[in-house]
Amino acid sequence: MRLTELIGALEEYVLVDPNDSINSTEVTSLVMDHRETDQQSAFFALAGSHFDGHDYVKDACDRGAPVAFVQHHVESEIPQVILSKGNPRAQLALLSATLWRRPSEELTVLGVTGTNGKTTSVHMLSSILRSLGVKTDALGTLWGRLTTPEAPELQRKLREFKDAGDDAVAMEVSSHSLVMHRVDGVSFEAALFTNLSQDHLDFHHDMETYFRAKAMLFDSARSELGIVNKDDPYGQVLLDTRGDLIPYSISDTKNLELDASGIRFTWRGHLISSPLNGVHNVYNILGVLTTLVALGWDESTLSEVVPLVGTPNGRMELIANDLPVAVFVDYAHTPAALEAALLACRTLDPKRVIVVFGCGGERDKQKRPKMGSVASALADATVVTSDNSRDEDPAEIAREVLSGTAVGSEVILELDRKRAIELAINMAEEGDLVLIAGKGHETTQRSQGKEAHFDDHEVARQILKSKFGWSPN
Repeated sequence: MRLTELIGALEEYVLVDPNDSINSTEVTSLVMDHRETDQQSAFFALAGSHFDGHDYVKDACDRGAPVAFVQHHVESEIPQVILSKGNPRAQLALLSATLWRRPSEELTVLGVTGTNGKTTSVHMLSSILRSLGVKTDALGTLWGRLTTPEAPELQRKLREFKDAGDDAVAMEVSSHSLVMHRVDGVSFEAALFTNLSQDHLDFHHDMETYFRAKAMLFDSARSELGIVNKDDPYGQVLLDTRGDLIPYSISDTKNLELDASGIRFTWRGHLISSPLNGVHNVYNILGVLTTLVALGWDESTLSEVVPLVGTPNGRMELIANDLPVAVFVDYAHTPAALEAALLACRTLDPKRVIVVFGCGGERDKQKRPKMGSVASALADATVVTSDNSRDEDPAEIAREVLSGTAVGSEVILELDRKRAIELAINMAEEGDLVLIAGKGHETTQRSQGKEAHFDDHEVARQILKSKFGWSPN
């Protein structure tokens, strides 16, 4: 795209072009990292909490960037588009959508937001649509580094999906992405609200601010349809603010059954069955079904394909069948998610439930004792360990978790996560269940400025092989 065409999307700017080169400049990408620039990459300088992109404009110029978008003039030979007014992140999103020719307008984009259930809901939406013959892709925690990518990457991916022949995209929409304007310029056909509970208060500071961030997705100018869990208190608030939102509730079901084989219930006269476990997944299924019906699919057709959707990676994922001990890996990293996972474990009727988990460093500290409380209340034994402590002291994080555990409950501290998992599995006897919570699909452990490979699945398999002589097929 010609740079003049890209700049034309902006309402107000100042152009500094010492070499009078703007009119002949073509750009094919928009980058925020100066190390990724080349001769056709426009560099967008943003001031962040740790780094200021304006300090790297010269480096971007040296790497060949033909132009820099800045909030103030920087001493450099590079042409600069100065955006001194307005929100720079909103302008970044506008430019990104323009550069990639607004791909969301050519796709059916389905957004899912909420504290828990986003990944499973996106997995189900994309899987069901593919089963129905709709070429569909997915964006979210399982499919990238960020739950919702930065605007340039997001728009590029949407364009790639469309050019590859996709008709629809299901994507997770984080509260961070809404506040930081990453999804500005994305047209959503439908938005699904799963639930809201404590998380990310290190960023949002309080629940009301967190809720307002999530609610941004349901602005009528952003999403044509809104589907909301009315059993969640914040969902009911959302329903009260916009009259055309579509509610769903567990009261929509009849004859609900939960056991080791999965979930079964009657919904709108049709039997729904799923291999997933737990009441939280009943809600995920209901949200997905309500969304797809709102988009025009009939209940009978949907009831036939729901059983085909398996468990997403790291979401109540059973490591091995036919062993004396059941071991599950789950991403639960909030009090509500851990509670849901442990309650799901209870529906499987084990003799004992043993949970292994830790809390991440440099994240919402208020949830740590609450997670300790949930674990000691719902598990028969709890092993507290490390989980991406980052630059915090893992022992201090663990102490905060332990402060919430009930007096007299069986709680063990083992900061080495591998040894903690080994301890939990070796504690387990026939008929017991071990839940390894917190990391789910993740394959790294971050601590003290270092990142090392660590996969709960791999560790559990190694220990099961040692204990039972088991090996995966």
